Amino acid sequence: MSKSLAVAISVGVIAGLWTFLGSGYLSFASIAIGFIAWAASGLVGKSDAMQKTVIGMTFGAIMASVAVYLAGVELPLIGANIAVGVGVAALILVLVADKVSQVANVGVNVLGFASAFTLSPSAASIGAMDLSNPVAIVLVSSILGVVAGNLAGRLAAAIK
Repeated sequence: MSKSLAVAISVGVIAGLWTFLGSGYLSFASIAIGFIAWAASGLVGKSDAMQKTVIGMTFGAIMASVAVYLAGVELPLIGANIAVGVGVAALILVLVADKVSQVANVGVNVLGFASAFTLSPSAASIGAMDLSNPVAIVLVSSILGVVAGNLAGRLAAAIK
């Protein structure tokens, strides 16, 4: 069997399984964010993909929560609060990435930031201490997505 056919079969099987589980048993996780993490883990390298992807995406989600928090601060320009919050949080995200090696991949951080925003965070959700918190959802979904990617790689190698 060709390598591309083995990869195609394994990705199809694992993607279908991930979607099935994410629609039921793992409904607390985001299927879309899991797929984003799966893709990101393939881009960061094999040796420490789990660490780089999960930490980077979670850091990005934390920075998205900072943006939402800052959006709640009263500013003189009505309606600009979220724009200022996102701008400040993005600035911090890049500055920290330059200084902290665990979050040095700005692209992965931004994927986590965007993933958290797809969940429409609010002041209530970013303060929640459960799986309604966007950071928790990104964290769990990232872990599961990277695991799915690893399983697809192992399955492809096994059936090749």
